[in-house]
Amino acid sequence: MRKAWLIFILILSAVAVANAQDFLSWKLSDRYFSGQATFGFASYRGELKHNGSIQNEVSNISLGLEARLWSRIAARIEIGRYNIRGHDKHASDSSFYRQRNLSFSAVNYEASVQGIFFMKKYAGDYYKRPQLDPYLLAGLGLTMLNPKTEMAGNNYNLWEYPTEDVSYSRWTMIIPLGAGLKWRISPFLNFNTEITYRYTFSDYLDDVSGNYSTSDNIVVQNLSNRKNEIDIVNEEAYDLMVPGSPRGDNSDKDAYLFLNFKFEFFLPPDMFSKKE
Repeated sequence: MRKAWLIFILILSAVAVANAQDFLSWKLSDRYFSGQATFGFASYRGELKHNGSIQNEVSNISLGLEARLWSRIAARIEIGRYNIRGHDKHASDSSFYRQRNLSFSAVNYEASVQGIFFMKKYAGDYYKRPQLDPYLLAGLGLTMLNPKTEMAGNNYNLWEYPTEDVSYSRWTMIIPLGAGLKWRISPFLNFNTEITYRYTFSDYLDDVSGNYSTSDNIVVQNLSNRKNEIDIVNEEAYDLMVPGSPRGDNSDKDAYLFLNFKFEFFLPPDMFSKKE
């Protein structure tokens, strides 16, 4: 799957080069820059996700700056904050995961640079843009890892406790891939809808990937193995959950998804030009 997305990014890059022939000269009489304010809904994908639902509260906000480079190509810089969560209580009854009984939540920050490919050519003046303007996007960025959990009424930063006898970086690279639609509200304003999937290079968004800890530290033991906090619902799984045995699945990396709504404001043409 990751190879398929890499091919997609290479194709998108080739399209950008091909569109260089449609390069629009930078004119101060036009508005090529736009600012974006975003809110939306997040959904994490990993070992503690047991359904395809998106969180039902606003869980993602960001600010961005976009510049039109060619007729069909734009670049965007974006920084944001999002929260995600997962819990084995949503797993099927009597399953291994239900007995495992792990959970996490996180408030993370991310920054990314994205390339935008528009389905329609740019008309040459911002106010002549299409009423509906669909696009694809691909990019590269960074996100932090900030998994936490609650146990016995106390909150714990999971990265501070080696629940799998490993220490991992608090930051990881991401590859955002998605699609969107810009709706022209006025000559100076768009309302955009966008869905993006964020591939990560880490399996520790949720602090779950490898094996149960073999540490003698009682707090680490309790955070690593929480099977005893609920009744036995799967006796076979219960017996297998011992120090050193598999706790997660490290065959695939974690990811997260955004369903976003953006207000896009076209900026004054002389904002980035030198003042006399």
